[in-house]
Amino acid sequence: MHNRIKRLEELVSGAAGTIARLKEENEVLKGQVALLGAARGRSASAGAAARELADFKARVRRRLERICARIEKIADLQPGLFEEDDNA
Repeated sequence: MHNRIKRLEELVSGAAGTIARLKEENEVLKGQVALLGAARGRSASAGAAARELADFKARVRRRLERICARIEKIADLQPGLFEEDDNA
């Protein structure tokens, strides 16, 4: 009977140590999950920022193409307007 009580005390002591270790590991894992969540958020926002920048560049490119087309049309309608004067 005394051996059984001693064995139970050893099991309880071992279990308490295991529980403490698992709590520490759980805290570490919680920290890692938080870091991964933050990294995922940054990655998503970086992706959104990259898409927004690409959209902005496309809009600017289209606007410049329209301006260039207008300049070419005006130059065709009024020869000499944008040509350099060789006599100057």
